[in-house]
Amino acid sequence: MGSAKPLGSILRANAQAKPDEPALLSESLCLTWAELDARVDRFAALLQRCGVRPGDVVGAMITKRPEALMVFLAVARLGAIYAPVNFKLHPDHIRNQFRTADIQTVLTESQFDSQLMWVLPFLPDPNRVIYVGGPGKHGATHTDMAAGLVPPLQWPDVHPDAACYYNYTSGTTGAPKGAVATHRNIISNGEATIAGMGMRADDVYLGMFSVFAHPHELFHRALILGSPFVVLDTMSPRVVAAAVERFQVRWMMAVPSFYELMLDYVDSGADGDRYNLSSLRVLEAGGAYVGKEAMSRMEARFSARFVPVWGSTETTGVTIANGPDERREGSMGRALPGYAVRVVNEEGDEVIAGDVGEMILRGPAVTEGYINNADETAIMYRDGWYYSQDLVTRDESGWFHFIGRKSEMLKIGGIRVSPLEIEMVIKGHPDVREVVVVRAEERIRGEVARAVVSVQPSSGLGARDLQAYCRDRLAVYKVPRIVEFWAEVPKMPNGKVDKGAILAVSPDPARDDRVQSDAV
Repeated sequence: MGSAKPLGSILRANAQAKPDEPALLSESLCLTWAELDARVDRFAALLQRCGVRPGDVVGAMITKRPEALMVFLAVARLGAIYAPVNFKLHPDHIRNQFRTADIQTVLTESQFDSQLMWVLPFLPDPNRVIYVGGPGKHGATHTDMAAGLVPPLQWPDVHPDAACYYNYTSGTTGAPKGAVATHRNIISNGEATIAGMGMRADDVYLGMFSVFAHPHELFHRALILGSPFVVLDTMSPRVVAAAVERFQVRWMMAVPSFYELMLDYVDSGADGDRYNLSSLRVLEAGGAYVGKEAMSRMEARFSARFVPVWGSTETTGVTIANGPDERREGSMGRALPGYAVRVVNEEGDEVIAGDVGEMILRGPAVTEGYINNADETAIMYRDGWYYSQDLVTRDESGWFHFIGRKSEMLKIGGIRVSPLEIEMVIKGHPDVREVVVVRAEERIRGEVARAVVSVQPSSGLGARDLQAYCRDRLAVYKVPRIVEFWAEVPKMPNGKVDKGAILAVSPDPARDDRVQSDAV
């Protein structure tokens, strides 16, 4: 644990130790470690020719394609800083990111010219607007120009504690914040997940997260292990199934809802059995709770071990895992090697086993703050600990159980209620696909629970039926007063539930997308 090598050095070591073994795999391009290292060298030379120096920030407004990860590694090799840009955000948030991160160089594609218009004032040098695959409207540089460049014999000496990239939060509570991730943070997290979850050098890895949400998790474990990783920009179960078969993927990482889509696809009876998915060994899932019944169905159908995980931007990714060997139903799991985790009260004192408190974390993979955001850094980072805002319990054996977010706890009749507790009960109903519980206000009762539910096709489940189901399993005051049936539970680009989109729609106990053609 605790490697002192920067990313560029690890890539070079792989290229020297296993030059002809597969590294980056995609539908359009497959590279060995030697080929990947050479391309990264040429991209780094292109960035250097554009004027990028150690410590400079390179923005990436780009889809999940091989060039995105190659430029990430090229930026790291230069000692510069990679800043992924969520091109789906409001222009004000994109502008704020360019301003706070001091982005003066950007990698982009022509399809994002409209978004680029909003930030051109931050990009005074057209040579630093780099298009992928050919010339673009607003820039003078493109990646094809790297092909003829001869890289220098010596790259800058990069310290492992140098900033490597700004890892942006999903922005569920406001403008995204960029946690400053160093080379050591990234490698320490990769080593922790490999050691704690048993990932192996023969595991072909496929990460399904967005290219602007934890992009290092698309490749950093494979980089450490010297194993192949697949780059795939799609949420199509058919395309993913084909890639699993083609590349013999053994380890996947995705949000639970995607695995549900995969399950629906392979059970559809259409061409779901067309692809051989027997190579799968581990299905890693983060971002949402998964019930025992759904987990069992997935493991039975895919013949792979399902591993729920918890992680955060500020901890540089996965920190707690429920498996793959020992597992406890309903638990978040246990801390991975290298992470110290405590559960504390409002005064910062550790609580006894079984009591609810805020989870705080420390270790070599935990970042130290946000870029140009001293106020938020002071709130979330104290005395070397990251305060997660997650309320949990921990038992005597070190197993954590998620209770809820501090800011999302309901207060019904003066009693604090966890939305997750209600969600877990509702998810146990066989007709329910997804559910999210948020707060709502009633004139007489005050704060109540509002459940937004999507159900299995052709389900006749009604609001009263679901409330009766809950009353058999929950205290009466915890039963949702408002139950709405939506066609889909809205998601953000990273796959997490978009509670903001739900709260933006006024509560409607009569809403049922199965019967209301004009439902919002």
